[in-house]
Amino acid sequence: MRRPIDVATMFGVLWLLGSMVIDVLTPRELTVYMIAAATAPAVIAVGLCYYLQFPMIDFAMISATFWLAAAVAIGWISPKPLPSFIIAGALAPALIAGAVLHWRRYRSGESWRKLAYPRSARSSNPRSRASMGSTEKQDQASAHATPPSDQDSATGTTMWPINTLTDPERNG
Repeated sequence: MRRPIDVATMFGVLWLLGSMVIDVLTPRELTVYMIAAATAPAVIAVGLCYYLQFPMIDFAMISATFWLAAAVAIGWISPKPLPSFIIAGALAPALIAGAVLHWRRYRSGESWRKLAYPRSARSSNPRSRASMGSTEKQDQASAHATPPSDQDSATGTTMWPINTLTDPERNG
């Protein structure tokens, strides 16, 4: 079990260490106090997610997102332009997390098409709803055989106001 004091201490130390490292890498006008103030909300949110024991993948994505948000905040409060390698350092965790997610999906054989359109969503159309005891092939055949319900969709026109202005038959 994670104790709140342990989590707060761990993330407080990481926050202080990260602020000092970023202070060394950035221009002299950007002080450690400005960096600490810009990164504090991100560290608090990530620490809370760690304490609540978010799943590993979710935690990695949340951490990468807040890291990028903290880098944008640092760039926003900086009195001088930041070096280019800071941008690469800000984008690296998000790119790595995205690459890991895509690699895991590739290795598992899942497809985004399967996940984007589950079978229950594809058959939620009332016209294609199956009668009790029918097969999937019969469901698909009945969905294609059902005529459109209104005359406008059968002719390919819609009831948008633009059609009433351009169509002389409807303007009547």
